[in-house]
Amino acid sequence: MRPWPLAFVLLAASCGSSRSDDRRARDLGGIELVPGHALVVTEARPDLPLRVKSGTYVIPPLGDDGNRGVVILEGLRGATLDLDGVELRGTPAGTDLDRDTGHGIVLRDCRDVTIRGGKLGGYKVCVVATGCERLVFEDMTFDGWYGQRLLSTALAEDQSDWLYPHKNDEREWMTNHGAAIALEDCRDVTIRRARGRHGQNGILLTRCEGTRVYDCDFSFLSGWGIALYRANRSLVSRNRFDHCVRGYSHGVYWRGQDSAGILMFERCSDNVFVENSATHGGDGVFLFGGRDTVEGLAAARGESGAGSSDRNVWWRNDFSYAVANAIEATFSSDNWAIGNLLDGSHMHGVWGGYSRRMVVLDNSIRDTRGGGVSIEHGQECAIVGNELSGNDMAVELWWDEDPDLVGGAFGQAHDTASRDHLVLGNRFLDNAQDLVLRATQGVWFGPNDVGRGSRSLAVQRSSVVVDPGAKPIEVSPFFAALGELPSGVVADSTVRKFEGPEPEWLRRARAWVPPETPGNQRPFARDRGGRAGLDTIVMGEWGPWDFESGEPRPAQRQPGGLLAGSRWDSVWFRWEPVRDGLRGSGSDPREDLERWRALAAKPLARREVSIWTNPWAGDDALRRDVGNAHFGVVATARVAVLEGGRHRLSVVSDDGVRVRVDGRTVLENWTWHAPTRDAVEIDLAADEHTFVLEYFQIDGAAALSIELERL
Repeated sequence: MRPWPLAFVLLAASCGSSRSDDRRARDLGGIELVPGHALVVTEARPDLPLRVKSGTYVIPPLGDDGNRGVVILEGLRGATLDLDGVELRGTPAGTDLDRDTGHGIVLRDCRDVTIRGGKLGGYKVCVVATGCERLVFEDMTFDGWYGQRLLSTALAEDQSDWLYPHKNDEREWMTNHGAAIALEDCRDVTIRRARGRHGQNGILLTRCEGTRVYDCDFSFLSGWGIALYRANRSLVSRNRFDHCVRGYSHGVYWRGQDSAGILMFERCSDNVFVENSATHGGDGVFLFGGRDTVEGLAAARGESGAGSSDRNVWWRNDFSYAVANAIEATFSSDNWAIGNLLDGSHMHGVWGGYSRRMVVLDNSIRDTRGGGVSIEHGQECAIVGNELSGNDMAVELWWDEDPDLVGGAFGQAHDTASRDHLVLGNRFLDNAQDLVLRATQGVWFGPNDVGRGSRSLAVQRSSVVVDPGAKPIEVSPFFAALGELPSGVVADSTVRKFEGPEPEWLRRARAWVPPETPGNQRPFARDRGGRAGLDTIVMGEWGPWDFESGEPRPAQRQPGGLLAGSRWDSVWFRWEPVRDGLRGSGSDPREDLERWRALAAKPLARREVSIWTNPWAGDDALRRDVGNAHFGVVATARVAVLEGGRHRLSVVSDDGVRVRVDGRTVLENWTWHAPTRDAVEIDLAADEHTFVLEYFQIDGAAALSIELERL
């Protein structure tokens, strides 16, 4: 085989060794990757692509932390890496996703570099680029990279499945959640025609500027299709991020657990999203202004006037059938949702808590089980020209007691009133309630098309703002004079008639047209003859079912594992908290365990339980009888273990829990705590064993599930 031109400098270095050898690559078949060695490229000719020899390579991560990279491009100026016909994996195909670690391809300080083609998987992050400019990633496929094993079942949510994306300044997203492509501190990068399945997250953009993403498809993932953190001026067009979801069981629970087709956290501004499909996600879009603003971290650093996630535009996208919200945009200003499909979501079409000058214009918001447009503590938001039909509440605007936020760093620096919104030119049809206003002042109303029929508007302590000296007007006649009377509630609020002119920021939104937008993909389900409805979300152990690929429907995890079907003799009883701080005055299980246990002799209720999904064993009648605070549970079961050996016992609890096996305490978290998963490995012989579960609830949230599996 002929040598590569001398312009290529390739170093193949053994992991952990200082030895390296210069070698010239070969052009016809390309360079062959060697397990245990990194391919390092530091120079290349712009006019001659570097080719890797076709084939499948299984090369585990390199470096002490696995993050060194198997292929490393460093300091390149103008180069192309051609991976056509190459499959590069860190683990063999079919490996459990939570065993994938480390980084595959790593780029550092590169300019004008293209990576083309190839199939990657088996790493925690398949491609990482840091401090680069003008990169292009095109025609790449990703399959089977890192994903968390989901512990929620069809019957019960497991709190350990929540993602909590609020921190990422120290690479938390890559470290904890993985990705197909992760960019950090990059500028003017293009990602086009990339596709990924069987992983947790698709594309991560951290502190990036000017990224262009188009014609990509990262769908059926268990986290985020694309996620932005301190990322600005992105243009994202004609992509699919459908079924990026977790935390859902049809008809049982709908939590989303921070999953989303599009995630935008911590001061992501001036980004544009055009004609994307992000349906059936935890959220379609999940935007959060950021801890810098909400918790006052920027001010604590001496940064004054810190912004949030502001001036983003979503134009003609499909974000329908979200488990939670089609668009959630909170603690931010001047975000525009224009002409989108936001139908069929479980909680809200648009959730805009603590938003300012948000424009919701010409969207379809239908069949939402919560609020079509719901804005808490917002100011000067415009709800204009939308189709609002079949929702539980079409428009919901309110203020409420929220001491942590209103009295915290955000509230001290920002107006948190609910005021001065504009509701104009919308079509209301067949909503259970068209309008819900609570403690909201100065809402401007123009004519809206309200469906005909019997309407009931409950008005409480509310009035119409009129010019000084004008005759007072009652609220119901005010709305009747604008058209038909809406249904719903107006309480502790004031309304007024809008007669123009429209505010400047609304006029700009009406006139907005997208920039020249790349991409040819037809991402919308309606154009592909796709399926609709939340009932198409079927969760498996590693994420949502990709029914489009013809994969078999995933087997549902049996709640309880080896404990499923056990017969727990269970009692519920009341205990008394300490009174007036006097030790010994109550029966707190953390202070007097034996006294607390003795209360089980006089139970409130006794049941035989086959599976634990919450502290009331999923029995709503029992929950009403026992209550939500200051109760205990003691349950005993004889469990036949058919195959001896090492087992994992795991418990999700809120509050205290203890498990004894054959008289020995094997797991304990006997504290007041939020929903927490605790696990321990134990040896069990092939025999019958006695399990005793003890639990106490103080107040607030509650959780209890227990599972046993053989390792």
